[in-house]
Amino acid sequence: MFLACLGIVLKYLTCRYRTSVSDGDIPTATQGEEALNQLCLAEVQLPSRQSRSQGGDIAVSSHSNRSGGAHDPAVASTTVAALRTGLNAYRIQEMQAENVILCGACNIMDGICLQQRELGRGTYGIVVPGIYRGVKCAVKVMLSPGLDRAAIRELLLSPSLVHPNVVSTYASRCAELTHEFFDLLEGDRAVVHDPDLPRVLEPVPLQSEDGFGDPRGLHDGSDPLLILHQILHTLRAETGKMVVIVVQEYCDRGTLDNAIRKSVFRPTLMWSMRLARRALLRSAVEIARGLLHLHDSGVVHGDLKPANVLLGSSKEDRRGFVIKVADFGLAHVLPSDANSLYTDSWGSVAYMAPEAFRGRVSRATDVWAFGVCLWQMLTGEKPYNGYRHTDVVIGVQEGTLQLKWPEGSPMAARIIELGRRCLSHNPQDRPALGIIIQTLVEIEREIRAELLAHQQQQLQGGQQGQQLEPHQRAANNTAAMAMADASMDLHGGSFISDLVVI
Repeated sequence: MFLACLGIVLKYLTCRYRTSVSDGDIPTATQGEEALNQLCLAEVQLPSRQSRSQGGDIAVSSHSNRSGGAHDPAVASTTVAALRTGLNAYRIQEMQAENVILCGACNIMDGICLQQRELGRGTYGIVVPGIYRGVKCAVKVMLSPGLDRAAIRELLLSPSLVHPNVVSTYASRCAELTHEFFDLLEGDRAVVHDPDLPRVLEPVPLQSEDGFGDPRGLHDGSDPLLILHQILHTLRAETGKMVVIVVQEYCDRGTLDNAIRKSVFRPTLMWSMRLARRALLRSAVEIARGLLHLHDSGVVHGDLKPANVLLGSSKEDRRGFVIKVADFGLAHVLPSDANSLYTDSWGSVAYMAPEAFRGRVSRATDVWAFGVCLWQMLTGEKPYNGYRHTDVVIGVQEGTLQLKWPEGSPMAARIIELGRRCLSHNPQDRPALGIIIQTLVEIEREIRAELLAHQQQQLQGGQQGQQLEPHQRAANNTAAMAMADASMDLHGGSFISDLVVI
């Protein structure tokens, strides 16, 4: 009985389906893809072609207007492909000042110890080594007129970016510089300040240099506020401003800019052309991987340059370091419905793309900056050295000023080809970071394959070597081992053999 009823129901449903869907209405594969695209677009719920983000940035929608409900499958396919660059389940949202939590003056240095040694200094802040809850770190101390865009990026964006090739941020704090804050730093001073007027931070009291410190136990070196006081005084702190403290992982090998100036990516007596090229390619691919993580999170770096790329010690390969992309003070968060936006902020002129001078930034502007870094790593020179900023701005925009690649340089043809593509004047002609990573890996594999082929030829000719006298073979082996050992040292380090680097 049950089977009979089931058969009747199935027959009824089949007849209904045939009645409602004729042969001409059966969806094809193309129609199915179109329906999927429509579904994806419907879930996005785009508000308009342009939307304004915090800080005056204007987002440019990646979708074209569709009139009369008409649907263009090509446009939808392109849009979905573009949205797939944001693969993470959590996409970083636009940073807002109301999400910042202010810290009190008394506890802003809790768990942080600072050392009286500078690691770096910029326009807005100073970086010193320190200890954060028992972990070695670098502490960036900055002054800001308020919770402006750069401060918000450092406070909220930096801790959200986690990747092996992105510098890790352990903590970020900020506090308003008030009279009470200055009283805490300066201690007991026989000076009366008008609370209604701006107040400049006084210098740290002179030390007696006899090794006893202050009789009251203040400013004896154990107080972390002492070094903070010195840094803030150097930055000319005054009441009404904000102090921003960012605690990041300690990258003890300096910056990419330092490595370029030390000729790490150029052949030397102790560093062959092959090793120099592999060091360049390995470092470039790590920069690209760090950038790709930012782009997957909907973030454009906005100021990529060798000075903003840090190096941390590593024994993974013979370089002795690993690349870490850093400094997100000029980063931009792309809205989910946009591939680019307009902004009034500029990065470093020598690394800016033509469209960036007109205020438009996108993932492609980071690719341009990557191309300039690649050129600098290959040549060891400063981009547009000797040109005035105005000449660079005009020349790059108009396409009349271009970087000159070292034609004919050994093992560099494909690197130069990739670099030229990254510096294409049209943003759409620049390769995506995924393609860049794939190309860089392929180039290094080719260089490594040439070495392995050469070694294979040596093995095949080993029969002639067996005919040599024992003392001749020993001398040859000793000389070969000495040359190999010499080429394995970089800055006095001892690293693994080139043969085990994949």
